[in-house]
Amino acid sequence: MARAHPIRIELSPDMSELVESVVQSGDFKSPDEVVAAALNAWQVQRMLANFTVEELDGLIQEGLDSGDPADGEESFRRIRAEFEREFGVKA
Repeated sequence: MARAHPIRIELSPDMSELVESVVQSGDFKSPDEVVAAALNAWQVQRMLANFTVEELDGLIQEGLDSGDPADGEESFRRIRAEFEREFGVKA
């Protein structure tokens, strides 16, 4: 994980109160987490804005058509074991 890079931001009183409120509610542990979550949501929204409704419908259908979901932990165990067999290195 990359080292945090401190920056300073100024918020309107309303936004500042909102940040403090969600931290006090326990939804987030710190103002940093609130800002990070907001930026992540904004990033997702921007990414999704680049797709048409038809493209999103197609992606959803592709996911549905791909079959039953795989267990992530089991998949990583299998991939790790294949890597170790192939390269003789403990992953």
